Amino acid sequence: MTQALNYTVKALDDLMALRDAATTAPADKAGVDFIIGKLRQAEVFLMPDYGMLLDRSKPRPEVPGQLYRPPFPIVALEYQSADPSWAASSAFDAAPSSKRIALAWEWDGSLPVGMTTPPEMEVGQGVFVASVSYYDALGCWVPTGTAALIPYEAAYAIPKPSAYRSEMVKAGRVPAAVANAASMVIDEMMMILPVSMARLVQMNGPEMAVQMFSADLMDEVNAYCDLAIALQCTNVSSERHPQPEKLNRSRAKAGKPALKAFHVLKIAGQGDGGGTPFGGRASGLRSHLRRGHVRRLAPDRITWVNACMVRGSRPGFADKHYTLPGAA
Repeated sequence: MTQALNYTVKALDDLMALRDAATTAPADKAGVDFIIGKLRQAEVFLMPDYGMLLDRSKPRPEVPGQLYRPPFPIVALEYQSADPSWAASSAFDAAPSSKRIALAWEWDGSLPVGMTTPPEMEVGQGVFVASVSYYDALGCWVPTGTAALIPYEAAYAIPKPSAYRSEMVKAGRVPAAVANAASMVIDEMMMILPVSMARLVQMNGPEMAVQMFSADLMDEVNAYCDLAIALQCTNVSSERHPQPEKLNRSRAKAGKPALKAFHVLKIAGQGDGGGTPFGGRASGLRSHLRRGHVRRLAPDRITWVNACMVRGSRPGFADKHYTLPGAA
């Protein structure tokens, strides 16, 4: 039986305390309240450790931006993250955070109360991703001060050199092959905690502060992108797990919020060593991810074939790397 993490409900208690704290600036209170509202409405997905579904040692495949549309208007991806082993030596060091939530919502025009400068993006043309992390040293859940926008009209480019990318490679968090490959351009952010972020900008300068915001959101953006790509696989679906009614009735009597149902990913044919979703058999092959690609049906007719997980008859998983001919 899949074990619920229930991070979202637990985080709500800490966030409400942060919102109501006398030391929290009014503008930041509005930002925390904004995140609370999104978490309450979110459909929860249970992810593997580190939120990792795809191999991140290789560049992410370039795919149509519409693929990143969320399966529900708001999703909360819960996952565990053990203490990292990479060295602590820069402004981008992460404080130990063993529990994580990647909160994502389709851009619907909603903003924290008091914010009047919306991102330069039409409503419905992208998805925002924010991070809510449990910091072990503090013993509480805290949201990031910004959210990153993944546009559906996604553009890919070689990233510009930066202290952030150099440190991520040096620390082993990002392989050099990934850092130097074309990646999705994400350059629009929403301020969630404007007062706290203004202090960070004042202390480090605008350019460094933006890089620090990116470092804060990197893991959650990766987790969301992994989920979005996996859900496009032809034989992957999500399976909903409701919480026990008796448990939620007991919590209601005690004045506690109900635990949320959660979703897990399910691969069709799992356990039967089955063949490919295209009618063939994967006899003698190990399971592997078949990347999405363009298939030519006739000289003047092509179609996009979604990625899929191929279940092989041999044990293990084949880590295959594909390129898209003609990709930018």
